[in-house]
Amino acid sequence: MSATVTKKMVIFDIDGTLLRSDKNVSLSTLEALTRLREQGHTLFLATGRSLFYTKPVIDSLGFENYILCNGAIGFINHLQKFSNELASEDLTSLLDRFSELEIDAVLVTLDRLHRVSSFDLAKMKNAMSYVGGDLPPIRKMDQRKEQIYQVLAFYDQTADKDIASRFADFDFVRWHEHGVDILPAEGSKAATISAFAEQLAFEKKDIISFGDGLNDREMLQAADVGVAMGNASAEVKGCADLVTDTNDNDGIFKALRRLALI
Repeated sequence: MSATVTKKMVIFDIDGTLLRSDKNVSLSTLEALTRLREQGHTLFLATGRSLFYTKPVIDSLGFENYILCNGAIGFINHLQKFSNELASEDLTSLLDRFSELEIDAVLVTLDRLHRVSSFDLAKMKNAMSYVGGDLPPIRKMDQRKEQIYQVLAFYDQTADKDIASRFADFDFVRWHEHGVDILPAEGSKAATISAFAEQLAFEKKDIISFGDGLNDREMLQAADVGVAMGNASAEVKGCADLVTDTNDNDGIFKALRRLALI
């Protein structure tokens, strides 16, 4: 008689993790996802992307559970179960400061992206291409009436300290040399994962997470086994329990094999 497999909550970042550098999914990763589902494990996406940019991955890979905008929005069985919006007054002050510094920003609602400026289109295009996205169009909106979950800001590291020190009510998470996600303070992928784990009755010992970026550090540390991809930076690898091969060289499959999950 075979031993009973303990059901796990397995969480995957998208860019640099589930997707190869060419933004496709390897056959080994597809096989790994199929085997995990056959064994009854619960799979989640956890990404900095909005719903608009995550939907193609959700549909093509058959995910039912997903955490978006670095934890600001969460879905279980395609139903929204978590929401953490940005405060309107604080957001207005932030955007005023960006205008002074000529920093471009994009406001993220549940299913749309609203660009508010055009100071450096090349910089925005370069960063957006990393997540497989195009430059969002400029749209006027009423920040008091819209639910805004995240701001994408486009500036390099030389401005990090100045901006973060002025706005303590936000968390700033860099995901690209020119791209920063701005979230409510204490919001993160890890916080939403913990809330969902409790809701679904998973203990920490049953959580496994995969990631490669700076916005994955907390979720790697919050899992029982945090797996850093081989293409992650040294800082991210330092937050992990296990370092696997790269996203271009079957890293997910190899790690799951090593963990005896497939």
